Amino acid sequence: MNVRRLEQKRDLINLIRSWFSGQGFFELETPLLVPSPGMEVHLHGFKTDYIDFQNEAQKYFLPTSPEFAIKKALGNGFEKVFEIARVFRNQGELSPQHHPEFNMLEWYQPGNYLDIMQDVEALLAYLNKNFEAIHTPTDFSWSKGVKRSSILSCFQKYAGLDLLKGMNNNSQWRTSAAQVLNEIIPDDEPFDDIFFRVWMKLIEPKLGLHKPEIVYDYPASMAALSKLKEPDRVWSERFELYIQGIEIGNAFSELTDSKEQAQRFKIANQQRRALGYPPHPVDENLINAVGKMKPTGGIAIGLERLVMVLTGESDISQFFLQPVAATKRT
Repeated sequence: MNVRRLEQKRDLINLIRSWFSGQGFFELETPLLVPSPGMEVHLHGFKTDYIDFQNEAQKYFLPTSPEFAIKKALGNGFEKVFEIARVFRNQGELSPQHHPEFNMLEWYQPGNYLDIMQDVEALLAYLNKNFEAIHTPTDFSWSKGVKRSSILSCFQKYAGLDLLKGMNNNSQWRTSAAQVLNEIIPDDEPFDDIFFRVWMKLIEPKLGLHKPEIVYDYPASMAALSKLKEPDRVWSERFELYIQGIEIGNAFSELTDSKEQAQRFKIANQQRRALGYPPHPVDENLINAVGKMKPTGGIAIGLERLVMVLTGESDISQFFLQPVAATKRT
């Protein structure tokens, strides 16, 4: 148990609450028993049963994110909200940067992902000024703002690959990626898997090394819950925040088309089945709420990862009172 790290985490949470309250955000409290844990293909939830008076079981999950519950609130009239929610992720979520339960900071406001970029810059500036435990590595600055880089430029700069060409020609994409990675890539490996091979090995470790960095406009196939950029709909209005090579947050111009949302969930479950994973229940109330939302930007930030990079800690378990299976972590 690291008392100092736990105190720093609590100080950070108090500062975050103070900043959002000062910006006019309303703090939500969403449920921990939910009908669907989320629809991300590679995330796995914890299942449980509620036994009613007739001794019948009703299936629930612990949330992988408060996003679905928050969007139900947005569809019912809330507009500018935030939450620091406990979330849970199963199956392999244990490493120096992962823990099966952690705190997720999410906020949403009218607008789009550009508005959330501005929020990120303002919040980090506030924390730089007020978080006493902040650590500044050599050649890194918290005071010089946030760098913004397109995904397209990242692939060109760090891997020498033309991402747009690769999106239109999978054979060329596979061959070019195999050359820069010096790896054999199977002929049937899809575009997205090759993307992440390159991303994890050549690009991600180089992001946010000198100051926080936003990487934006992911391919449409990786839109998740975000809108696609008009008019060509090749890219999605999505960004991720990186600090010192670590992904800290994921943000969208939120999708507000209920029909498209339902179709994306259907595709996600098809992909889960293809990988041998059980499909997740589709929350129809969420789909209906999405169609009622105003244009909105939103972001999810792993709070323990944020306090890791702010303090210079390399092990996420130091921020939990009783970390899970600490002696067996990899």
